Amino acid sequence: MSALEQVKKLSREEVLDKIAALGIEEYGLVNQKLSDRLVAAVQESKEEGKETGVVCALNNADTDGVLLEVLRSEPEKVLEGIAIAAYVLESENMVLYIPDYAKETAEDERLNQAADKYQVTLQTGLVDVRASQGKALLHLITAAELADAFNDSYEPEIFVSVNGQALQKVSCETKIADLVSLEGAKAVQLGYQYYTPAEAEELTVASAGITNGVIRVLAEKDCIVAETEKRLSASRMLSCGKCVFCREGLIQLTHMQKETAAGKGKAEFLDMTQEIGEAMTFSTPCTMGQTSSLIALSAVQKFGSEYEAHIKKKACPAGVCFSTETIYIDPKTCDGCGECMDVCSLDCIEGKAGYIHMIDDIDCDRCGKCMEVCEAGAIQKTSGKLPKLPNRLTKVGRFKKR
Repeated sequence: MSALEQVKKLSREEVLDKIAALGIEEYGLVNQKLSDRLVAAVQESKEEGKETGVVCALNNADTDGVLLEVLRSEPEKVLEGIAIAAYVLESENMVLYIPDYAKETAEDERLNQAADKYQVTLQTGLVDVRASQGKALLHLITAAELADAFNDSYEPEIFVSVNGQALQKVSCETKIADLVSLEGAKAVQLGYQYYTPAEAEELTVASAGITNGVIRVLAEKDCIVAETEKRLSASRMLSCGKCVFCREGLIQLTHMQKETAAGKGKAEFLDMTQEIGEAMTFSTPCTMGQTSSLIALSAVQKFGSEYEAHIKKKACPAGVCFSTETIYIDPKTCDGCGECMDVCSLDCIEGKAGYIHMIDDIDCDRCGKCMEVCEAGAIQKTSGKLPKLPNRLTKVGRFKKR
């Protein structure tokens, strides 16, 4: 007998009682008992005068999608769990959302057969939280756990993928240090944010709040700034852009990461990241805005020294950002013609007619245009030690090494 068939032999109150007795909690970011969430959905639908139902999906902010493996491997279990939740709500309105980046999953034959069997509508894209008022929003793992509960196989465990490896289910009390080696680690991404190795060592998978299944170790060769920019860019690509705080916040946070990685960061970026990130966390209706900013917030809060190195010293501790080459003007060869100044779009060359020109290495993006127009061949590029250069404007032929 299937789980749904067993459920339909019980009253809705009996089903809720069993869910409550098992202590099943919503797997997503909202820390709420599933029984309470289902009851709240019914109450909200009455208050708002809207039809209730079940909306199942990953968190909107989940750009990794590692938990989709559960849907791919056991589609019928997830769909049956959705149907059980709908039975409790006395509704036939059931929708399963699949992210746009996983459209091939939505086309899977086994999933579509299960959707037809349980009369669940499949859609791609993000969940519109506002439009879903009155409905029970469930994480797809919660739906799978609901089916397990009435197959008498439910265990309160957590799915994790360690450093991109196969998804596994582990006890809630499993320590992060038992899953990954923290030796030589710079940072550990747990869920949607970074932790220091010392912090990670003390955490279990439950206390870390890993709701997207991601455990990833960053080594010394990994740049926090560059990695954070990648995470934010992925969120921008997925965001619907309808909410101002989320849309504009992601634009600003991504821009500041890119500028910092390019050697154009500013000290005020750290405070701005804090301000924008916190505003997104509290002022957006769905997980895209609420959690996509956490990666940037945790980066600047816990690895501020790496940002300071990029901004103040123009140095990337991991050796990932910035060119290893430097462009300079040879004071012995420069004839003070000024051609290089005319082509520098960043205005980072200082000089005047008859004086040895100087390049501001902080602003220089090493485009090489100045080298192309210098007929004297005075502008050089090197990855080694720079020769002695003037620190103030000096007439051509007057510079002497000291």
